[in-house]
Amino acid sequence: MVKCQVRDWWSCMDRINTERSAKRPLVLLGFSVILLLLLVTWSLKAGPFSSFFKVEDAVICQELGENREPLLIGNSIPYGPSQICLWLKYSSAREGSHLEVSWYYGNEMVLSEPLKLMSKNGVRTFYLLREEGTPLPVGSYRVTVSTPAKVWSDIKFEIVRRK
Repeated sequence: MVKCQVRDWWSCMDRINTERSAKRPLVLLGFSVILLLLLVTWSLKAGPFSSFFKVEDAVICQELGENREPLLIGNSIPYGPSQICLWLKYSSAREGSHLEVSWYYGNEMVLSEPLKLMSKNGVRTFYLLREEGTPLPVGSYRVTVSTPAKVWSDIKFEIVRRK
């Protein structure tokens, strides 16, 4: 703290004000950073995919049963099918939230589908298929369910030739 003498009162007050004004931008910057961190934390917790959203189950199957339940589930599929199904069960989503389902053959993305969730809990299915009806090629595949901030499910599978 600066002590002022009576005869230099005005110059002393100028010095005190200069010291305070030099610290003012740093204090303002500190408060701004703290506020920004609080807002980012809040937006992640209160955003469309808060910590409550959950992928309950995700499986690769070759077909669906009468009640849309997955049949012929597996990560090693014998060569021959022209389509593969991703069966996805989710919960605690906000209505209108968006997911992205991306299919990969090797390291190459071959299909990406946006998904708008219309209900809080549900089951959705997605297909990777060859429209001409020919079998999917032998090799390694992967399907991801994600948002821009997080991958919720990442399933690897393969189509193999049986000997």
